[in-house]
Amino acid sequence: MTLFVYSPDGTRIAYDCIGTGPVLMLLHGLGTERRDWHRHGYVERLKDAYTVITVDLRGAGDSDHPQEIEAYSITKLTADVLAVADACGAERFAIWGYSLGGNLARYLGAWSARPHAAAVIGVPFGPAVPPALDRYITEFEEKWKPVVEAALGKPAGAKEKPKSKIKGNIPVYLACFQAMRTWPDLEASAVNCPTLLLVGTKNKDPYAWVRANRPALEAAGVQVEIIQGLNHPQELTKIDQVFPVVRAFFDQHYV
Repeated sequence: MTLFVYSPDGTRIAYDCIGTGPVLMLLHGLGTERRDWHRHGYVERLKDAYTVITVDLRGAGDSDHPQEIEAYSITKLTADVLAVADACGAERFAIWGYSLGGNLARYLGAWSARPHAAAVIGVPFGPAVPPALDRYITEFEEKWKPVVEAALGKPAGAKEKPKSKIKGNIPVYLACFQAMRTWPDLEASAVNCPTLLLVGTKNKDPYAWVRANRPALEAAGVQVEIIQGLNHPQELTKIDQVFPVVRAFFDQHYV
């Protein structure tokens, strides 16, 4: 069942809650939605041991889709997650975040005392927009910003709409990408709860970053897990390879 809560800035956030036990929040990536955690089988495998909350981040799924850059500040996105936790009566919780959700997991782990443990999937620490992502964002803007501006200027009833291989609303992605460039750097040493960082070897740039920074990560107490052969989408879709590693982490540090 889809439930809703209003974030402090009035944005409506959708979520669902199922299971029993300690609260575990699942945060999806850009271009995905909370239902993907159900589709790939994560919720079914977790619900007997955890109260599983899946959240549609703003701009995704059944949540509101603001198009302003300022709507995607990191403080507003993290406030959305805390608003859902409040609605569920979860004073403490763990976070499993993939891609954009992994970014939110690391900021929440550093800025809030409420996360008990955090799994960061497929993204490095440091800048929210590392060089490779920055280049992608620039190319995305060059391709789609003129199309969006033209489409938004079309008269009502116009059939043409901007499309992309990324699911969803292109104006939302443009706003989110631009906002991410304003998010502050965050190092692993700033996170105040047990943390897992998982990457696949074919997620090339984050994997290279992890290899170069593994001593610093481990010195900060971060558990590093590298999964052979997985690219970034597969860090979510290949549940049989990812799930046992992350489940073992939460069973050790949270239950």
